[in-house]
Amino acid sequence: MEVKTFRARSMQEALQLVRRTLGADATLLQAREVRNGLLGWLPGARQVEVLASADVQAPCRLPVGPPRSDLAPPGTLAALPGASRLGTASELPPLDCDYQTRFRAAVHDAQAEPPSLVEQLSRPPSRGPVRNLPETAFRLFTDLVDAELHEDLARELIERVCQAAGPHDLTDPLVLKARLARLLEEEIRVGGPIVVRPGERRIVAVVGPTGVGKTTTVAKLAANYRLRERRRVGLITVDTYRIAAVEQLRTYAEIIDLPMEVVATPRELRAALDRLSGQELILVDTAGRSPRDEVKIQELKSLLGECRADEVHLVLSCVSGGQSLRRTAAQFAALGVTALLLTKLDEANGLGGLLPLLRHSRLPVSYVTDGQNVPDDIAVADGKTLARMMLGMLEL
Repeated sequence: MEVKTFRARSMQEALQLVRRTLGADATLLQAREVRNGLLGWLPGARQVEVLASADVQAPCRLPVGPPRSDLAPPGTLAALPGASRLGTASELPPLDCDYQTRFRAAVHDAQAEPPSLVEQLSRPPSRGPVRNLPETAFRLFTDLVDAELHEDLARELIERVCQAAGPHDLTDPLVLKARLARLLEEEIRVGGPIVVRPGERRIVAVVGPTGVGKTTTVAKLAANYRLRERRRVGLITVDTYRIAAVEQLRTYAEIIDLPMEVVATPRELRAALDRLSGQELILVDTAGRSPRDEVKIQELKSLLGECRADEVHLVLSCVSGGQSLRRTAAQFAALGVTALLLTKLDEANGLGGLLPLLRHSRLPVSYVTDGQNVPDDIAVADGKTLARMMLGMLEL
């Protein structure tokens, strides 16, 4: 059996291509919306893709007798993704799910085609009342996928929103998006800022992989607590692997007028803490470690054990993918991480990868950064703002 694929800007044009190539007796096997991307990854214009064959014999579903006036108009997707005998474009009957099932089974061996996105969204949710997703929910689903949220997770969120929404809400994209934002907000835990109390010393360590902006973030925190909160702040760096990192932090310390210690061993770390005993907040900047290097992770764990940090903030870049973020958080968990600090929000194409990270790590978010300016471009994490950023409802 020969199955051919046709693409066009609309269903009507696609049917005309099928009719000219295979004849009026050809059978429509499947239709779906696709993006005509460049090299298979750069999104392009939306098109309609249909599979058709002149060999499959499908029973005609056209009514016997006078033509009906309530048939689907030409160019619509009412026949997606069923199978019907092609007549004129105005004769296409409504979708019959039984024909869809039978013809998919008939061509399965000859054309191994996964279910289309439209078919997936048309399936009833696994829990709750059975319903077809409206166009507004479909568009919201594509927005989540564009924001780099995994399709399975995006489907779960859309189904939960649709199950809780009323009939009128399902037709209002703004209402659905607001409901989804509240749902995402419930998934995001925030830990609040570092709390420095008079008469107490607070030791905060900053850890993370290389290149995520730890040193710049430490400088931002130090500048804010010294210049705006009027706290006594001290800096310790154990990042002796990169001379540039030490000089960068030293430059910030001199500008802000902060004491700074450079250490390489646990003994030197204990001595540095003794010299900074008069400070209210001590920020410890550590060397970047690959999450795959378990030996270096254990060395860092041993070093942090000497300083007995009150808080350990894991710095992660939002530019990384969701799977990479989850794997990194799992590897650094051995250091006793107490909070996540998210950087480079301004460089990320989408924030959808954060939700799997937050679900699996179960850690609160303390701060977010969106630039290189010191002491600016850092803010205490807010669940509502992060949820709206995930949906593209706020500009960074």
